[in-house]
Amino acid sequence: MIEFKDVSKSFKNVYAVKDVTCEIRDREVFGLLGPNGAGKTTLIMTMATVYRPTRGEIVVEGHSAATEPDLVKGLIGISFQDPKYDRILSAREILEWHAKVTGVDKATRQKRIDEILEKFGLTSEAKKRTWMLSGGTKKKIENAKVFVQRPNIAVFDEPTAYLDVPSRLMVWDMIDELRDEGSTVLLATNMMDEADRMSDRIGIMSKGEMVQVGEPEALKATLKGRDVIEMKLEVSIPELTAEMAKIEDIKDAHYEGEVLKIVLSNGRELLPYIINVVTAKGGKVLSVNLKEPSLEDVFLYYTGTTLS
Repeated sequence: MIEFKDVSKSFKNVYAVKDVTCEIRDREVFGLLGPNGAGKTTLIMTMATVYRPTRGEIVVEGHSAATEPDLVKGLIGISFQDPKYDRILSAREILEWHAKVTGVDKATRQKRIDEILEKFGLTSEAKKRTWMLSGGTKKKIENAKVFVQRPNIAVFDEPTAYLDVPSRLMVWDMIDELRDEGSTVLLATNMMDEADRMSDRIGIMSKGEMVQVGEPEALKATLKGRDVIEMKLEVSIPELTAEMAKIEDIKDAHYEGEVLKIVLSNGRELLPYIINVVTAKGGKVLSVNLKEPSLEDVFLYYTGTTLS
């Protein structure tokens, strides 16, 4: 669907995107995960032909972004990080204009606009000038443009910024529906839970580079040996650390107070066996906590920094 081939973009000799090579598959949600300044928006704008790459090539559904920009632009709909529309207009006027210029026929666009306004709870606000509305409401209108358009390639740059929790969940569901109806979705975010929940695959970006690409669970699996079991015992049994050392996938076992802390691979599969070993030695288990590698752990491992 989309191919980035050694794509770089610089501004005054400073690279915002550097040597990005990856493919985005048809009808997947591809998450671009990284902090502000990682190059996510620049990569999106270069794909959308707003910028020309300094070097490299972008191919969208077989069309070159450099030599066939009009064809590429016709395939893409973008919800920008910060709303991009005339704030003198009302929400309905914005959506009507956007639907018209993106080729949605008149009968269809009125029906879609009504449906989207109702979903977002904006029916009563639809005729207000958008400069009068809250930041969260303006963001809903920015997202609504893409949901009304239903493009082949839907791009969302920080789609749930400024939104409350119910609105975030609704936007996530609507993005899922858009993908199910046939759109390919490119989702740029700096929110771990959003990337983990929404993405079929994730591209981790740091300092303009794409440092790792993969399915969320596959990325977590690359941190083999980083599961942690914390088992609180009624009374510490010193010989348990030696017993744990005999188990192949356990990397370390030690006590922190009355908590037996075990670092291992395949914690979910080994947990029942470990509990049996503990009880066979007379241990009484009061509580168990299994911590598996998170997407935040993955991000820290590959970039050396956190998103927070």
